[in-house]
Amino acid sequence: MEWSEINCIISALEALIEKYETSLKSGALNEDDRSDVSNDLAYAEILKGKYEEMRTKAAG
Repeated sequence: MEWSEINCIISALEALIEKYETSLKSGALNEDDRSDVSNDLAYAEILKGKYEEMRTKAAG
């Protein structure tokens, strides 16, 4: 995967993470939705870490 592709994916994940965090802070979610969004947030953060690691390796 190329540097620009990795950066694009990271940017998309950052936007998604921000969306999830905003949703969780709003307090408008029921318990089930809050659980789903929390799980999705955790997965997006894991993926972001993976792609950040790939970017570091691609730079080196």
